[in-house]
Amino acid sequence: MDEHQKWHRQRGLRTTMMQSSTSTVRESVRFRVLSASTGVCYPIKLDTSELTVINLRRHLAGFVQADDQILLLGPPYKVPKDSTLRSEDILSSLRLGDEEDGYISLDDGKKSFNKEQRTATTCSLGKTEKTGARRLFLFSKKELLQTNDEEHGKEGSVTPCVLEPRSLNIPSQPDPSPLVSIISGFSPMSSTLHQALEVYERKFMLNLCRGRVFADGSDLRISSCRKCISEQCVIVRALRAAVSNLSDHRNNATRVMQDFASDFHERTGHHSKMLNGFESTMQSLSTISLHQSLISVAQRSGRRIQTLLDTVPVERENAWAAQCQTAHSNLLNRFSDLETSFSQVGNISVWDDEARGDLDAEEKIIDTSNEVETEANKISQQQAQRLDQLTIDHARVVQVVMGAISREDSGANMMVASMSGVVDSSSDSSVHVPDKQNAQTAFSVLEELSQASKGIIPSMELDDNILTALMQRVADDKTNIMRRMRFRLRQISVAQSTIQRVLSSHSVLRDALAQQSDNMMHLEHIPEFTSSYRHFLSEVRRRRAYGIAVTSLAAEMIERMASMRVDEVKERERFLRGPGQHLMPAFFDIFAPTLASPPPLFAPHVPAMAELDTLPDVGTDIDFAEEQVVSVGETSGNNSISDEERNRDQIESVKSRINSVSMDAGDKGECAASGDDQDQQGLIVSADETSSNELMETYHEQRVAAEAERNTLAYENTVLRQAIERLGGKSPRTYVQQSRAKDKINQAEHAKAADKNKRVTQINSSLESRILSLENDLAIERKKVDQSMVLMKRTTDEQLSETCDKISHSGFEVGDVGLFMPTGRGSGGKRTYLAFHSNCPHRYLCTESVDGTPDYVLGRIIYQAEKSAGPLGSKENPFGLHIGTKFWVLTVEVIKIP
Repeated sequence: MDEHQKWHRQRGLRTTMMQSSTSTVRESVRFRVLSASTGVCYPIKLDTSELTVINLRRHLAGFVQADDQILLLGPPYKVPKDSTLRSEDILSSLRLGDEEDGYISLDDGKKSFNKEQRTATTCSLGKTEKTGARRLFLFSKKELLQTNDEEHGKEGSVTPCVLEPRSLNIPSQPDPSPLVSIISGFSPMSSTLHQALEVYERKFMLNLCRGRVFADGSDLRISSCRKCISEQCVIVRALRAAVSNLSDHRNNATRVMQDFASDFHERTGHHSKMLNGFESTMQSLSTISLHQSLISVAQRSGRRIQTLLDTVPVERENAWAAQCQTAHSNLLNRFSDLETSFSQVGNISVWDDEARGDLDAEEKIIDTSNEVETEANKISQQQAQRLDQLTIDHARVVQVVMGAISREDSGANMMVASMSGVVDSSSDSSVHVPDKQNAQTAFSVLEELSQASKGIIPSMELDDNILTALMQRVADDKTNIMRRMRFRLRQISVAQSTIQRVLSSHSVLRDALAQQSDNMMHLEHIPEFTSSYRHFLSEVRRRRAYGIAVTSLAAEMIERMASMRVDEVKERERFLRGPGQHLMPAFFDIFAPTLASPPPLFAPHVPAMAELDTLPDVGTDIDFAEEQVVSVGETSGNNSISDEERNRDQIESVKSRINSVSMDAGDKGECAASGDDQDQQGLIVSADETSSNELMETYHEQRVAAEAERNTLAYENTVLRQAIERLGGKSPRTYVQQSRAKDKINQAEHAKAADKNKRVTQINSSLESRILSLENDLAIERKKVDQSMVLMKRTTDEQLSETCDKISHSGFEVGDVGLFMPTGRGSGGKRTYLAFHSNCPHRYLCTESVDGTPDYVLGRIIYQAEKSAGPLGSKENPFGLHIGTKFWVLTVEVIKIP
């Protein structure tokens, strides 16, 4: 009570200062802040302009220092922000929470509870979060950092709860008698009779005073119990908030760990495979010999390099691999520690046990509340009834005493009637002693009343003891709840700290994994070195072919231009010696000054292909295939059968291109040969008109052109072969060379291998003829299929033109026919139908267009309305779509239903 009075005095001073500093009336907001440790409710009143977290912390600084405050608003329980507090939805939900707890905020800043809603606080513990009510809880960091009571057995760390009144001040003396002022006006009575009657009146007055104390005490005790239970409910709700907040953090950490673990195992598995096979890969490099031309280049440079291993800085690579192996082991150990730390907060069984304990505590509070509202309330009503009975008995005693005294005075009856304000006028008139009643009759009546009310005070005392025990039990329950709350908050704090450490370790380990991946990239060239060497040889061959082709083309171009100049010189001389000699000088001097000049000499400077001098001559395709005989087995081991099967189509397509290029080269060679024959025949026929020099020049030009064409085709063939190797296949000539190598190794089986090759050739020839036949058959069948498709399309178009009932699926307009399929139940409980579509979603059938629940609906669209989805569960969103999603409601004319 002192804490509340101090808080209200501080609030009163702040309110007075604020009212004196401004003359304008500003709108204010009232809400509660609930203490998680004690369950005390702190009413807050702030102007809308001051509704910030900082100001809220300042108002609560009198109970918990601002630096130690932790605020949770929910559900869902999060740390509030200024924008959250100023939200009208949040304020409305806070007011809804106040209404659920039966809390009323008065204008003077005090709090009260509705008489009808006194049990709302306890009963609302069983409500779910669907009501939308929110509450704001206050936690203390210091309490979270304190040591658990159960771990060290310290009971004094939590102040025991004490409810008032602990004991009642039972009066030992009755209140002043109401007969004193009345008796003074009557005739003197004998002292013996007066004293005897006064003893009965004093006895009944003492019982009445004691009954009032017991009745008032029962109300005070029940009020204290209700308040204590309300505070226990606040503590339980605060524990819910803390557990919910922890659950959010744990779920987030679980999601992060799952994603990271998947990526970690994938990367480290690749790293482990690479590191474990590093030694064997290095040894395999020593068995692969370099091309002889490369060995010669190295010897001319003064170095001795014969195998692939000789080109590798072995010591540096071994040192780097050892460093990567150490880092890899450290990564695995750190990840194991991270999983161990996370298992401490990710153990669901432990949290389930604690959740069951929390639920048992809530059920115990509900049971205690029900007991207070039933048994204790019944006792309070009984105490009130007993107090009424004592009041009636005392009034009867006063009547009897006054009747006995008034018979000595004639005016006594009038004075007794004037006591109607004190004595209950509704009492039975039969108890009124007649005027002629003697003192003995009065004593008999008083004795009967005394015996009748003899057990009232002991009964009230017994019930008060029951309420006292109940009040003490409620207080002990709150003490236990506070102790459990501190223990659970400490657990939650430790779990939160563990989660933060896990997330921090995850960030560090994620960066270390990224660095390890970068480091492992430097070792990846060792397993890929063999394949890269093959591609290197192929690249050198391709570049040499390119240089030779460019040089040949340039020579051909120069040769053709020189030949054209020779022809041009002859034609000019023929013109000058013929018609030109009859032209006037003006044509040579004015109109065409260069008419008599020879054509300019075209001598372009083709840049030398210096790269040809630097590239080693690794031979042609056949030579390259022979070099691969030893290494092809090893390289083919690197390429899995699944990779060859996956790239088989691409390899075959490239091989077909090679064959086509080879066929083109053969065709062009034949054409060139036939062209040579035709040219020779033409030249022989016209031998009389040409000289032998012209014949030689023409032959030389054709020879240069053929050479350029051949080199160009060789270059294209090299490019296509390199494409095959990049796709994971072998050079076409490699298979033949492998067969020759096997023949050299297995001399004893040479004849058998020759026969086998012959049979393979025959089979290939038969297969080729068969393939040609199948291709012809396939072409014929394709023509038939095309004709059938044309006929089918024509028939379908005719049918569609007759019916005009095509089912639309990629677009919906008025007049189109749609097929609607059931998808579930809508907001009204009716079946929902969605149009069958292709990339045209959210077309729903109007519920008024169909009766019942058919399996499908086929109808023609007569109207469509475009709408936008509103909040979930509202009439603007009957199909449960995301807010803002556009959808269409189609009204149709039903064509067919099953």
